Amino acid sequence: MRFPIAILAAAVLGAFLGSAPAHLNGQQAAPATPGPQAGRGMADMAGMMSRMHANDAKIDELVKKMQSAKGAAKTDAIADVVAALVEDRKNAHEPMMANMMSMMNMMGGGRMGNPPATPAK
Repeated sequence: MRFPIAILAAAVLGAFLGSAPAHLNGQQAAPATPGPQAGRGMADMAGMMSRMHANDAKIDELVKKMQSAKGAAKTDAIADVVAALVEDRKNAHEPMMANMMSMMNMMGGGRMGNPPATPAK
């Protein structure tokens, strides 16, 4: 599963870097004024960071409980830590993958991975 994701990430990075001009011959673009989407993006980023910090604190607490547990309670505490780590990983990767797929659809006209439509006869 890691190999296809690495290929996908490399393709997105290559397309992004390949679309940039090699040089601008001293020309400078006019400064872009942030649109309404910029504010929403920053709010999304702040929300994501807040969730990450909350998840980190939760995992830290579970690790402390695990380290101090003895016997069967330690096994339960280990299971809690592993479950929290898996949940955190899934929650962190879902938005990233959705964003990457959205970017790929924009670059490919919405047809990334789909065969070209055959014209009707």
